[in-house]
Amino acid sequence: MVLPDLKSSDLHWLARRVFLETSGYRLRPKFQPDYVPDPDASWYEERATHTRGAIMDATRISDERPVILKSVSTRMHPHEVKIARLFSSPPLAENPRNHCVPIFDVLQDPEDADKQIIVMPRLIEMDRPLFETVGEVVDCFRQIFEGVEFMHDNFVAHRDCWGPNIAQDPTLLFPWGFHPVYTTQDPANLRPASHIARTFCWPRYFIIDFGLSRRYDPFGGPPLEPVIRGGDRSPPEHHKHPLVCNPFPTDIYFLGNFLKQDFLLSRWAGKKRMPVPSLRFLEGLINDMTQEDPSLRPTIGEVIERFDVLCSSLTQWHLRRPGQKYAFHLGLFFSQVNRTLRCIPPIPRYQPRMDRVPLSQLMREFFTQTPSVMK
Repeated sequence: MVLPDLKSSDLHWLARRVFLETSGYRLRPKFQPDYVPDPDASWYEERATHTRGAIMDATRISDERPVILKSVSTRMHPHEVKIARLFSSPPLAENPRNHCVPIFDVLQDPEDADKQIIVMPRLIEMDRPLFETVGEVVDCFRQIFEGVEFMHDNFVAHRDCWGPNIAQDPTLLFPWGFHPVYTTQDPANLRPASHIARTFCWPRYFIIDFGLSRRYDPFGGPPLEPVIRGGDRSPPEHHKHPLVCNPFPTDIYFLGNFLKQDFLLSRWAGKKRMPVPSLRFLEGLINDMTQEDPSLRPTIGEVIERFDVLCSSLTQWHLRRPGQKYAFHLGLFFSQVNRTLRCIPPIPRYQPRMDRVPLSQLMREFFTQTPSVMK
């Protein structure tokens, strides 16, 4: 076997290659015993390693479907596999409002009793490529909000729902595929990956990484948890003593701050960040979602209701305006004129949820109040 220059995380997965193949999952060619480096391929291919050592790409042998393997420590994250399985099992898995990443399989690591390997579809970063239009942003956040509401409806707080933990299904968006590590490149890592516009395929978005997630008993009153800092460390309640909080309003903060930092304020004027004009209609909602007092933030159901009202007032042309990190772009302008003339809708068909029941006082307290400061 000709071994490329493997890092320790790659060696970890290489040691499990036979077990994974026996379980139905094949690693990339460089991990195979008959591997011969391709002199025409980029030298980066041999050194292609995932940033997180717990992650590895593979192919499901039965149908050649690209998948992702994730090694989970049951000691460090005792709830992750349980919650992932909860949303991947009937009846929750069959609900169209469920945007939690599906779990295809859970394997016991043969080398480490503490580790389990979860098998998921191979997704891609939610903002790759950048969002062209307001309509694409609206569709994305409708799905994200819907997915978080579904989690909250089942009394699960994600506790780390910021940008990197939102992903998208690339099947239609990248019809010719992409490299599993260098996702901006084609599968052979020779040239940039080709993609179509979201407006032509409307990808599905998923919530991933349940390592910090917890499920609570609503009959036990509002949850009170020690602060565990994830990727976004800016929530005000994570910096005030005592360091405890109700994680449900913190989820609202994460979503609002993500929408604010990566979309609303993604436009730069010199060294200053300026609101993207086409997204300023969301400013009031974002400000309420990121209020300093967690108890004053809306619930996720209230966020969706307000979001739907704001978006329903947008004109077709507004929905075709630049969406993320775009100033006026002549090519995009003519593209949108062309789509208008071809009657390609700027947003997919959407029916607001009509069965949402107003929360009782007790349930609203459960989702918004921190017990130590309740009146």
